[in-house]
Amino acid sequence: MEVRVISKNLIKPSVPTPNHLKTLKLSFIDQLAPAAFGSFIFYYPCNGDLTISDKEARLERLEKSLSDTLTLFYPLAGRYIEDGDSIDCNDEGAEYLEARVDGQLARFLEQNRDDQQLNRLIPFENEVVAFSQMVLAVQVNMFDCGGLAIGVCLSHKVADGFVIFSFIEGWARACKVGLEEVVCPSFDMGILLPAKDTDKFNIPVPEDDGAKMVTKRFVFNEGIISKLKAKVTAGVSAVKRHPSRVELVTALIWKARIRVAQAKHGHLRPSLLTLAYNFRGKTAIEIPKNAFGNLFKLVIARYEPTETRFEFPELVGLLGDAIRRTTVECSETESPDDLFSSAINSMREIHESLAKMEADICVFTSVCRFPYYEIDFGWGKPAWVSSVHKPSDIVLMMDTKCGTGVEAWVSLEKKDMLLFQQDHDIMSFTSKL
Repeated sequence: MEVRVISKNLIKPSVPTPNHLKTLKLSFIDQLAPAAFGSFIFYYPCNGDLTISDKEARLERLEKSLSDTLTLFYPLAGRYIEDGDSIDCNDEGAEYLEARVDGQLARFLEQNRDDQQLNRLIPFENEVVAFSQMVLAVQVNMFDCGGLAIGVCLSHKVADGFVIFSFIEGWARACKVGLEEVVCPSFDMGILLPAKDTDKFNIPVPEDDGAKMVTKRFVFNEGIISKLKAKVTAGVSAVKRHPSRVELVTALIWKARIRVAQAKHGHLRPSLLTLAYNFRGKTAIEIPKNAFGNLFKLVIARYEPTETRFEFPELVGLLGDAIRRTTVECSETESPDDLFSSAINSMREIHESLAKMEADICVFTSVCRFPYYEIDFGWGKPAWVSSVHKPSDIVLMMDTKCGTGVEAWVSLEKKDMLLFQQDHDIMSFTSKL
């Protein structure tokens, strides 16, 4: 796949940001977020033949509507100021690239893609190394047929999955029907949850270039998830409620990861699983539904070989218990100080385990149930929405297009990925791509 960038510029808000909004203070949750980009690609096939002028008109609409949308999401056109825990909303602009891709999008979507190649469709091929003061970068890729792949990189320091998709949905709505239909986000989180001294207990990210990492996509369709539920039913004593499809897939991958560690070390080791938990609307703190920023807490489940049988239902039970504890903690949280203490304690547990090397850390995150397959820029819904290769050890879960399955994007060191792919459960319960 040949991708040629033909233009690169900065897109500024169509209306300058007022002086009284020039600085956006971040919340303490933003402080704890990793210094990395969240990256996704939206694929739109070409329905019918397009003339050259039609193709150019689409690109012009995308660029203009992005400029309009940035008047509402104005911090995305600014720059991240690490020392000040803030965004300088200076209207310097979001990075915007246009690229040409040889070939037909339909054929590209049918192929068994090398997930590493997908990074050529986003502005920052390496999400961690490329991190800078830039908050938003977009790459619009046009295939020979006129089909589009829109790659978006958004700084995790200011946005979780909810914000990323709220912005993309707003941009698409502005492109299709106009800016007046876009919901303006609330920028009050720096006031509601003000920045604090976090003692640098932020989520760790690797310092290398990720060259030793590989990302593979594993698909779990509805039928496979039904089989996983049946396995849990057989061990019903370990599970106190019906697990979601995300919990089932997470537990299955966790079990395979524990076995990979066992193969490397020669014995079962403790394992710490972390899963990002969106607490919007789940605390007693009044937080706007359209709040801009990170609003997540880490669910932490721990497997101890001396305490729990190494079986799938037991791991599902451990994860379910951890989610329930987190849900209760959030519901009982009435003040920002309580929320801060809870968040710091979770981060401290992770950092202490890393320092002592007493347990393996398995990092999971999910954007399932976000309606990204509904995002329409004016030429239909996406045929596919993908993640990209990650240069760090993480598992990202997304919906399949039909909404009933799960796509798990697993990033591991190459030698670990070989062991992971040979795991019996992964081989048995993964759909063939």
